[in-house]
Amino acid sequence: MILSALLNKQKLTAKTISALIFLSTLLYLPSCSKEPIPEGPGKPGEPPVQEMPAEFNSATDNLIKKDEFRAAWLTTAWSLDWPQSATGATAQKALLISQLDKLKALNINVVLFQVRTSSDAFYTSTLVPWSHYLTGTQGVNPGYDPLLEAINAAHERGMELHAWLNPYRVGSDTQFFAANHPVHAHPDWYVVFNGVRYWNPGLPQVRDHISDIVREIVKNYDVDGIHFDDYFYPSGAKSTSNPYVFDDRLAYEQYGNGVNIHTWREENVNQMVLAVKNTIKSIKPYVTYGISPMGTHANAMTVYANGVTWMKSRYVDYLAPQIYWEIGHSTADFDTNIRFWNNESAGTPVVPGLAAYKYGDNTYPAFSNPVQFLNQVTLSRSLTNVYGNCWFRTNHVVGNLGGYIQSSIYKHLSLVPKFGDYAGTAPGVPQVTVTGSAISWGTVTGAKKYAVYELERINKTNSWNANLKVVSTAAAYSGQKGKNYIVIAVNDRDKSNWQKVVFIP
Repeated sequence: MILSALLNKQKLTAKTISALIFLSTLLYLPSCSKEPIPEGPGKPGEPPVQEMPAEFNSATDNLIKKDEFRAAWLTTAWSLDWPQSATGATAQKALLISQLDKLKALNINVVLFQVRTSSDAFYTSTLVPWSHYLTGTQGVNPGYDPLLEAINAAHERGMELHAWLNPYRVGSDTQFFAANHPVHAHPDWYVVFNGVRYWNPGLPQVRDHISDIVREIVKNYDVDGIHFDDYFYPSGAKSTSNPYVFDDRLAYEQYGNGVNIHTWREENVNQMVLAVKNTIKSIKPYVTYGISPMGTHANAMTVYANGVTWMKSRYVDYLAPQIYWEIGHSTADFDTNIRFWNNESAGTPVVPGLAAYKYGDNTYPAFSNPVQFLNQVTLSRSLTNVYGNCWFRTNHVVGNLGGYIQSSIYKHLSLVPKFGDYAGTAPGVPQVTVTGSAISWGTVTGAKKYAVYELERINKTNSWNANLKVVSTAAAYSGQKGKNYIVIAVNDRDKSNWQKVVFIP
């Protein structure tokens, strides 16, 4: 166009015309080239991905809020997690606080504190002596009450404290027993098996004694739960070739009523489990009762522990099978076992035990990468009747594995789900108002605390996770711009609904 205009106006020399042609070519080339079109967030060649709205839409969006039972066993047997090498009340209290602080930092919300390792006590008792793990000598008062200290410290940190007991184990046949130990008054109550004394599950007196132990704890302490581990009849007691290798013949002859001895033994454990439940619920019906049997049902039955019966008969509020194998294990696959317990639960919550102790141990190559635990927790979260996990044990949880748990598994807080049949009272619903970034609500009847959740959209879907940000007595929260929130009232394990989702523009 420039060249034509010039030619029309005047006659130019050939040299001038050539120069103008060259100049016009330079000017024309950029206009003919294709400007690069920025790609959208999708793959090259695909249409740009549409941005999702930042604000929750109550008409089209789905909100997911699920409480999770996140427990760690704090083992006192052999002083493993506590008191370790700490001696004296001051040092032991400090270590206990340190362990609880570390668990709290990982968003653990339940501590299973072992208070009875072998017919002894980590609490003030008139029935059994002080544990020798506290002072080095059984029966010696440590000068403070470990269970009381643990309860107070856990509650101050917003965690539940469950008293963990071993019901039947008494101790080595050669060990020292304090003068007030019941073995002296009741030598006919125990059976010696492989050099270890066990209370005889076939005796009604033993069942009553165990119920009395639990009654003392529940009456005198503000525990949130009672927890039994996987030790019932000792391993090896069930034998088809020698049924009395565990020598309970006299009890069987007196109380067996002609049934098969293995059926009788299983029922002995069932009766004890039920008696303990009835004891707990008669005193404080809100106290949670759970048991952690071996991870495969077949193994559990070798010690006469029928977790399926306990769940279907509602003898327990939850079951925590110790599934200490990896996903894909050739004979004890985690996936297979967790699905078994989930399917057999009859609605009783399942919270599988995880083998934190295997992480970093060359003996267990499948656990060399912590993603194994993430996969197990992810699978747990996908199953209808699974409500969390228990980790064995504290030192391994807060050790090298702790950073991964915090960053990849328990990134947010969680309230403890409500288990059992106790009908508590849910508080009223907080009425929320927003002023700028300030979220506030009035005092709610029946509320002890308030929980604030921030919503996070799941990928590019219409579903949102509710991530717990804070639980406190405050009636206000400072939100973040561009985020959605809900607020609920909390009365122990009973929670209100939320009024609405609020958005901070």
